[in-house]
Amino acid sequence: MLVDSCLFRKWTWNSMSIRRGKFKMKKAIFYTYSGEYEWLVAVSIQSIIDHYTSEETIDILVFTDKTFETQQATIKKLPCLSGKPQIKISFWRFPNWINRITNNVSERFPAVTFLRLGIPIEFQEFDKMLYLDADTLIYTDIHHVFNQLKTETIAGVLDIFHYLNTADDQILKQYNDTYNIVDSSKYINSGVLLYNNKQYAQHWTIDELVNNINDGQFSHFPDQELINQKFNPNILILPHEYNYQENISFLDHWQVPEKYKESLMLSEKNVRIKHFLPLPKPSSPLIGYRDQFDIDWWQMAMRLKEILS
Repeated sequence: MLVDSCLFRKWTWNSMSIRRGKFKMKKAIFYTYSGEYEWLVAVSIQSIIDHYTSEETIDILVFTDKTFETQQATIKKLPCLSGKPQIKISFWRFPNWINRITNNVSERFPAVTFLRLGIPIEFQEFDKMLYLDADTLIYTDIHHVFNQLKTETIAGVLDIFHYLNTADDQILKQYNDTYNIVDSSKYINSGVLLYNNKQYAQHWTIDELVNNINDGQFSHFPDQELINQKFNPNILILPHEYNYQENISFLDHWQVPEKYKESLMLSEKNVRIKHFLPLPKPSSPLIGYRDQFDIDWWQMAMRLKEILS
């Protein structure tokens, strides 16, 4: 009975969308993961669904090397079970070009890490794509995020560790040299990336991307350093609330200007995307609640279990 009801809602919504001329999909969210991250991805997706208020169709693409058909089929049903049939979830195998990446990969940063840089080149049917790390929790209608990007090619949020060092000119210069970028004060974190697809594809082909990866010289975070090397400083910098990586208490360990603290405190009151950057992740049963964000994550996880019960 539940399935029939979902199908009816989907048919009804599609009929309304066609009449309103909103059936063409132009925006997509995508995840890439390898390993045991399905639970994190599912919770992140459910947080998107819960906050989605638009009638516009949107795709969520999940790229993985896993073949858990039962779990994937369950995740695909989440929009329908939540009364949001305008959201479409699909699972994709890794593209073949990933096998050509032979350098700058490790156990911590496998080749799948670079997929976030190549998928927007291949999926030109979408005008904009939003990449999200699996360890994210969404607090806003995702269309609000897409609307931040106008004519720019790519948008992101400053990496928190680099941001806290931007008051020191000497360190900035050191970072510029280390990461081979023009302006380290605009160094973004790669956990949340917003792309203008057609413009982005004008800067790179897949062959060029693979060559840049294999020939690159990276210090710590290869995918993050590469995207900054390619586009810095021509990157739209979004406020911290679009990729909130650390809590205010984190600042106790840093000597930073007061204006930095004020900026982060303001963002904490209006977080739109929480990125659980530090280890362990909130899904770990071996840690307690570190803050309200951990509590929110588990509440969303429990809501997900209730939906599937």
